[in-house]
Amino acid sequence: MKGMLDFLEKAGLVKRDEPAALAEGVINLDLSIAVPGANLPAPATPSEPAPASPGTASNVATALNLNDIYAAHGVGPAVYPAERLLRLVDGLSAMDEATRQLAIKAMDAADESWTINDPLIDAAAKVQALAAHGQAIAANLQQLEQQTQAHLDAVAQRQEKVVGDIRQQIAELEGLVARELSRSAQETATQQANLQAARSTIARDLAEVAQVSQRLQSLSNQFGASNTNPQE
Repeated sequence: MKGMLDFLEKAGLVKRDEPAALAEGVINLDLSIAVPGANLPAPATPSEPAPASPGTASNVATALNLNDIYAAHGVGPAVYPAERLLRLVDGLSAMDEATRQLAIKAMDAADESWTINDPLIDAAAKVQALAAHGQAIAANLQQLEQQTQAHLDAVAQRQEKVVGDIRQQIAELEGLVARELSRSAQETATQQANLQAARSTIARDLAEVAQVSQRLQSLSNQFGASNTNPQE
């Protein structure tokens, strides 16, 4: 392993402490990866999520809060979090698989504060927590779908009833309108017929009055002059 550590240190991938520390049998590795343009950020503890920049999905109201999910399912802080190992693997992505495995084993062997099982156990626990959370939100969605469908059915039934009642009322009103129009038409026709009959009767009566008056006037014209001379 020492040869692998020397190789990694020469490549600038790890950095060991000063010889004085080595003399005491302690080896600490700086796990920051010297990949150009891809320096690793300091690992965030589970209780301190990295802040999201404005406009990212983390700011969406429905964004997942992984720390809350893990805590809700009993996943506690890990000696060596799985996310830290993932960042390490990403930082060593320039290596081939075999070299990357050797590098990680060398780091594991050189630091007694953690073993490869620590992030693996942490990862397994978090996978279970995420699976349980996924099942819970899927069940919530199914319940929401059922509630929404029930509400939509109720809305459709209410619409059918209300629209049916309104259409029935419209039909009744249209019947009233038709009856009123018919009654008005009949009354109008009756009144107009009565008026026409009255006009005809009055016209006939006036003609008869004029005729009688004319005949009577003719008597005055014929005999009126002689009746006005004085008798001798």
